[in-house]
Amino acid sequence: MIAPARAALLVLCLGLHTAVAWGQGVTPRTVVLGQSAPLSGPLQSLGEEMRNGALAYLRKLNDAGGVHGRRLELATLDDGGEPARALANTRRFIEEFRVFALLAYAEPSLTREVLATVQQARIPLFGAATGAASARRTGRGVFSVRASRTDEAEQVVSHYALLGLKRFALVRKDDAAGAEFLAGARNALSARGLAPPSDVVLLDDAAGLAGAARDTFMVDPQVVVVALPQPPAADLIREIRRGGSGAQIVALSTSDPDALAKALGPGGTGIALSQVVPPLAQVSLPIVSEYRAALEAETGRAAHDPRSLEAYIAAKVFAESVRRAGPGLSREALWRALDAMSFYDAGGYTVAFSRNRRQGSTRVYLMAIGQDGKLLH
Repeated sequence: MIAPARAALLVLCLGLHTAVAWGQGVTPRTVVLGQSAPLSGPLQSLGEEMRNGALAYLRKLNDAGGVHGRRLELATLDDGGEPARALANTRRFIEEFRVFALLAYAEPSLTREVLATVQQARIPLFGAATGAASARRTGRGVFSVRASRTDEAEQVVSHYALLGLKRFALVRKDDAAGAEFLAGARNALSARGLAPPSDVVLLDDAAGLAGAARDTFMVDPQVVVVALPQPPAADLIREIRRGGSGAQIVALSTSDPDALAKALGPGGTGIALSQVVPPLAQVSLPIVSEYRAALEAETGRAAHDPRSLEAYIAAKVFAESVRRAGPGLSREALWRALDAMSFYDAGGYTVAFSRNRRQGSTRVYLMAIGQDGKLLH
């Protein structure tokens, strides 16, 4: 008797090898896609959200007949958030499974080595959940849906500069993401004739949080932009507030707005947040209400998350590009369809691609934590 997990793997492999016979992961009835994600380890929640969001849309799509009579099937391999495993998974998808495209990778799974491998293999990589510049400087095959880190910094600076605030501080990690947020903030402020932000780097030591809070107080900012993951974003915000700073605090999407709001609770009242997908509570927006219903059907629970919404949107936009590519689906046909996708409304979230534009949206949403600890938009 085959164990359930092993039986599922057997079914997956049979489906993939059937696709191989037709080439490029396409058969008359299926299109096979690959996703490497952390389904174990400390980043398990991120990987599961990305997988569930993509699967929720694909289930909805396939139940309605798929695209040109083909079902879009997603194979996900666990990389545990480890770069070497993500690269190995990507190579398996390309060389062994020969999938049609790669979809909705989580940011930790999207290393420079993975990007280089994808480019060399000329396989589409669509809708990775990252604002990194490295995913936007590549050639023809890599497409982003969401706004970049630079876009996010620009939106935050624009909003508060319009309110007359001029002194900004940015608290960040000493890594590539932090450097990109800093460059984006500097450019946005310079374009408005304002001084660059005070650069506060959070060190990875016992005194890091207290030191970062102290350095923030010393520059007396009117706006503190927190470009940190959660944790330690909530801990830093508590430190700043305990010090009595009257500055407006804005946490960027790296902190996961919903997770940060839950961590801070009512104590987070007035904290602003940004994210690159619509607010989960904005059910008047068709894409949000559609996503919520589809995710609940896929997972059996009403646990919504901006990360699964991002993957849901990526899967929906990808499916639209497959539809526009026509019945004779190939990678070249997909690229031509995306080159010509000058406008697509996914339900209140619009994207546009072209030969020179590989990022579908620059939209950033600003929210705030209300007195009840819930997000307001």
